[in-house]
Amino acid sequence: MPPRRTPSMIALEILECIENNEEAKKWDLIKVLGNEAQYGVWIERFFLPEKLIEESREGRNYRYKKTELGELLHKLLKSGSLIRVFNRVRGRKLR
Repeated sequence: MPPRRTPSMIALEILECIENNEEAKKWDLIKVLGNEAQYGVWIERFFLPEKLIEESREGRNYRYKKTELGELLHKLLKSGSLIRVFNRVRGRKLR
């Protein structure tokens, strides 16, 4: 069984999917996330409200592309080192 993906790894995979296709379709993101319930959690409750990506609709087709804020997050996640620093200092005690 493969190891569980961390939240930062999932976010990176979502942003990579959007970058590789310039605009990702809803189905592309569901494939990355595994199911529609996770799509709801990650895209509808996190990425869209935080304005990391924007949604456009053409008929019944949804497309997503990164915003400037999403691009910044993508750069941070790619580097990895800053995310490790944030993870260490986010709690009450330094780990």
